[in-house]
Amino acid sequence: MKKTIFAFLLLFLFPMSVQAESSNAELTHESSLTITEQTSSSASFAENSTVATTDSDDSAATSETENSELSNLQKAQDTTIDQIEKETGIKKSNDPIDNEPDPEKIRTLLKDPSMASILSPSEVDSYSDQQLLNAMLLCQRISADTYGLDVSGYARILQALYKDHSLSWDNIQNIINYDPHYYTNALEMVDKIDSLQAYLAALYPSNSSFMAIRQMSNQELTNVLKHISPLQEEMIATQENFFPGIIAWIARYANDDDVRSGGTVPTNPSTTETTSTSTSRSSTTASTTAESAENSVPAKSDPNKQEDKILGILPRTGEERRTWLTVAGVLLLVLIAFIMIRRNRKK
Repeated sequence: MKKTIFAFLLLFLFPMSVQAESSNAELTHESSLTITEQTSSSASFAENSTVATTDSDDSAATSETENSELSNLQKAQDTTIDQIEKETGIKKSNDPIDNEPDPEKIRTLLKDPSMASILSPSEVDSYSDQQLLNAMLLCQRISADTYGLDVSGYARILQALYKDHSLSWDNIQNIINYDPHYYTNALEMVDKIDSLQAYLAALYPSNSSFMAIRQMSNQELTNVLKHISPLQEEMIATQENFFPGIIAWIARYANDDDVRSGGTVPTNPSTTETTSTSTSRSSTTASTTAESAENSVPAKSDPNKQEDKILGILPRTGEERRTWLTVAGVLLLVLIAFIMIRRNRKK
């Protein structure tokens, strides 16, 4: 009878101990999964935040680069226009004179009281109709070569032709069919450098009383065209036009010794800045990718933590496995054995 009771107690306590250990293992596994999910979520959130910040920084850098590029172009245009205004004494007009083919209407414009400081009505009458028309044709060409001229600019050209005689209509009409605006880039004019030289000598001779351009050798003029070319390309790409005209840019750089001698290489500060920004952007992206990859790689198994799992210690809690049932069973067995041994001795 006593042996039967003893066997029954063993069978009863063993499943309870196994169940406690199984429950403890399930809790440990669930806790590990929860911690892993939380870590993955945190890493994903950090990665998304980093990417969003990088995109924002890239957009701001791109916008800043574009604004800087436009600012540089505007400064270059303003400098060229200022130099031509200083050279000719004629301001760029927002209301340039129309190509008026009627000599009488031209005379009326020139006799306006606002023109009295430039030429008198009697001087106007001294010019023939053909001279007025010739001056108008030249005024329209120079307006295209530089910027729009008003009636005062026209009057100055008329005087340069037929009063000062610093311009020769005979020379101009022989070369006026050459049109520098036919070329889409300054470098294309190098092949026709002799024609360009003749054009400049006739319309903008170094002794002109209206607009004089320094006389240059073919090599010097080629160096100037090479310097203008990248600026022209950038301006057309960003603004879809090249302003002021090509002759205004030639006039500006003809007075620059370094450009004329070919000693300066055309540079674009905005391009350099863009390249630097792109490099920085690539480095930032690579760093972000590396960090994301590092965060997404599962942690290597730690032998100590594996031992903790075997011993039944929960991660980060320090809670030990429930062993009270096992201990209770052992104590109970010891007690029963003690009672049985004592009874046997009494017998």
